[in-house]
Amino acid sequence: MANLLEKASIVLTPTGYSDSSINNVKPSSAPFGDMTLIQNGTTTRVNASGLVVDNLTDIPRIDYSKGEGAILSEVASTNQIRYSEDFSNVLWQKVGVALTSSTGTNPRGESATIYAIQGQASQGGLEGAMASSSTGNGVGVSIWARKKSGGGTTNVEIGFGNSSSVTSTTVSVGSDWQRIKYESVNGVSADRFYIDAEGISSDNIIEIWGAQMEKTASGGQDGRVSSYMPTTSGTATRARDNYLNGGDSTLIGAQEGVLFIEAAVLADAGSRAIALSAANSAANRVVIFYSSASNTIQGRVQASTTTTIPINGTVTDSTDFNKIAFKYKSGDVALWINGTEVATSATSYTFNAALSELALDQGNGTLHMDGFIKQLIVFKEALSDAELAALTS
Repeated sequence: MANLLEKASIVLTPTGYSDSSINNVKPSSAPFGDMTLIQNGTTTRVNASGLVVDNLTDIPRIDYSKGEGAILSEVASTNQIRYSEDFSNVLWQKVGVALTSSTGTNPRGESATIYAIQGQASQGGLEGAMASSSTGNGVGVSIWARKKSGGGTTNVEIGFGNSSSVTSTTVSVGSDWQRIKYESVNGVSADRFYIDAEGISSDNIIEIWGAQMEKTASGGQDGRVSSYMPTTSGTATRARDNYLNGGDSTLIGAQEGVLFIEAAVLADAGSRAIALSAANSAANRVVIFYSSASNTIQGRVQASTTTTIPINGTVTDSTDFNKIAFKYKSGDVALWINGTEVATSATSYTFNAALSELALDQGNGTLHMDGFIKQLIVFKEALSDAELAALTS
C-alpha cells in the first residue's frame, strides 16, 4: 500500500486543517490542491475523547462519532426541538413519566443540571413538540441517554409521533452516555419527539441530554440524524459544509486516473457525491455517487457534455465505511468496492476541458456529500486490477 500511495497525486486524510481549508497530506509542495471550506455559523463535533464540542466557523470538523477520526461534511439541517437540554420547560409534556434533576457531568464533559425520567404506571412519556411539523418529510430523532445508577442496562423507547400515535424503537443503554436515535423510513406525519424509560422500577431511571428532531428538506425521504444543534427558546440551524476548489489540473489525470474514497453517509437516502470536474461544471467530470437507490454506489464519467458513462455497484450498508475506487480511462472504466471489481464499461470518451477541481459534491456545486470521509486519494493514471484490489481491500 505504501508503494501504491507513492503513485498518488492527492492524498487527503483527517490529519491536517486550518481556518477555511482542509490540508492534503500529499502533495507537500505547491500546488497543494487543498480544498476550501465554507461553513458559516456554529457547528459541533464529537472529539477523540467522545465529548461533544463546539467547532469554530470554517474550521474543518474532524469527528469521532463512528469511533475513528473522519472529516464530517453535512448538508444544512434544523433542530426543530426547543429547549434541547432543559426538559423542565413547559414545552416538554410529561405524560405518564416522572422528571427529576441533579447535578452531574453532561456529554460535553461539563458539570451541569442533568434531567432524569422514570416511567409511571400510566402510559405516556416525555414529549417535545416540533416547531415546524413534518407532513411527508423524513424525520430523525436523537438524544444522549444513560442509566442513572446500578449495573447492567435498561431499555429506552425513543421515537416520534402526532396527536394520535407514536412510532418508536427500543434501545438498551448502560451507565455511559450514548447517543440513541430513530429515523423514519420514508416520509411521515409527525409533530413531536417522544422518549420513555421502559418499566417503572427505580432501576429504570434514565438521564437524558441534548434532544434533537430533524426533518428532511424533501418529502418521501428516509429520516436522518446529523451533528448536534443545541437550542433554547427557538430552533437552531446548521449551514452546509461546503468543500470545494480542491485539486489542480496538474494533479488530476487529463484523460485517465482513479478517484478513491473510504467514506460513509449519514443516511441511506438521497443522492450525495464526490467529484473531479472541469471548472466546477457537469460537462466534464468524474463522480462517485451515493445513489438515491438504497445502498447503491455509482461511478460516472461525463465527457464533453455528450458522453455519459454510469456504472453501479452495491454495498451492504452505505452508512458504514466502504472503500470505493472509480477508474476512468477511455474504453476501460471500472468501479471497485471493498476489494472487488463490481462493474465495468468499454465505452470510449474524450474530455474537451481539463479536469481541474476536486470537491465534495457532484462537480457543479450540488448534491453535496453528507457523511464521513476517512480517506480521499486521487491518481493521475489508471491503476492495474491488482493495485485496485489492494487499494480497496
